[in-house]
Amino acid sequence: MVARRPPTPLGEPLLSADEVATYFSVDTTTVYRLASRGELPAIEIAPRVLRFRPEDVRAFMERRTRSARTKGRVSRLLERRS
Repeated sequence: MVARRPPTPLGEPLLSADEVATYFSVDTTTVYRLASRGELPAIEIAPRVLRFRPEDVRAFMERRTRSARTKGRVSRLLERRS
């Protein structure tokens, strides 16, 4: 688990690529790739140093969340109950 920093006067602390990668359960390279494609907004603090706003990370997750679709037998069972 990543140790959380206290909120700053400006709001929630920014997240590092490592923290975002841990949250998503992916490699850090994936986080950098998402940022370079513009899919995950990032703040460039210095050359090759990115930080991420927690609200941007949450919004990314919301955009990428899909509803589960039922198929086959499960779908038929649910239809019978309706």
